[in-house]
Amino acid sequence: MTNVRALKKTRSATGGVREARRLETRSRLFESAVSEIRQYGLAGADVSAIASAAGVARGTFYFHFPTKEHVLIEVERNEEMRIISELGEADGDLATVLTQLVHHVLRAKHRLGTEVFQGMLGLHFSSARPVEDELTRHPLAEFLVDLIERAQDANQVTQGSHAAELGTFFLTGLFALLSTGVHDPDVLDRYVSTIVTGMDIR
Repeated sequence: MTNVRALKKTRSATGGVREARRLETRSRLFESAVSEIRQYGLAGADVSAIASAAGVARGTFYFHFPTKEHVLIEVERNEEMRIISELGEADGDLATVLTQLVHHVLRAKHRLGTEVFQGMLGLHFSSARPVEDELTRHPLAEFLVDLIERAQDANQVTQGSHAAELGTFFLTGLFALLSTGVHDPDVLDRYVSTIVTGMDIR
């Protein structure tokens, strides 16, 4: 019995070390890939160079990330979680919170760099976007749906509107503007105002 317990404990410890190494390798690959995309853009990023910078074989990249696009999907999810955390409880009316959200998205451009930011946005309109990655699975989309539903409860938005559709419409329009180079905060504020006016109960 003691030998069986000792064997299980040894296997558990070995598995823990193996998992830690896997996560560390994945983290190195992720950082190398983001750096490569920042320098050369998504199309110009070279998987061999990414793997070499991370100190692994080229095939190891594909073990962790099926495509370069999957790297940007992860970047986007990380940024969305960061934006939601920065927004906190999101006090204020719908227009105020959406305006804050847009400004937080603009800050992401400065953090990530133009190539990574534009590549990330471009995936929303690309056939290369991973099929399993639906907009409704995004933390930011879920945040928006909750925000719009609360505005409906407060009678700011008509009850007959579908919150998920309104959230998708808002994000798609925002991403389209940003991906075509519209980064002027005043223009984006007007976009928010126009969208919210269309949601208002009259």
